[in-house]
Amino acid sequence: MANIIKIKGKPIGIFGLELALNKVRTLMKEEGLDAKEGARKLLEIIQRKNYIPSSVRSDYLEALELLLKEESDVKGQQEQGPLTVRILGPGCIGCNRIEELVLQIMSEKAIAADIYHVTDRDEIHRYGVEKTPALMIGDKLVSSGKIPSKAEIELWLTQS
Repeated sequence: MANIIKIKGKPIGIFGLELALNKVRTLMKEEGLDAKEGARKLLEIIQRKNYIPSSVRSDYLEALELLLKEESDVKGQQEQGPLTVRILGPGCIGCNRIEELVLQIMSEKAIAADIYHVTDRDEIHRYGVEKTPALMIGDKLVSSGKIPSKAEIELWLTQS
């Protein structure tokens, strides 16, 4: 997902939108929030890192609510989207080892997934990761600061 939303038809970049969406999705599930309440929470989170003029606050709320509604409609139509695996790290030996293990397990178990190796430090930080190498499966950070064993990765991949 890109960190861009449309406000009155114009694309606006939002720093940390994907991470904020992950937090709000979790809140919506746990607390049973609707899209309108979720949009308010989402706006609270993104305002910490982005300047949002008070004159267009309602436009942002509307766009964020629409984003959450579209997302839930798409999830309702699809049984399950493709699995996403992100290896987060600067391209060190540990990161490369995790990538090799993930690819090996996916090949052995015939698991289909989109794999991304995120090396940009700013983007890694947007995911809330402080220690690398890190591994995200779906929207969940499963490992950070160490190289997980093959058995651990296999378990995480098969459970997702």
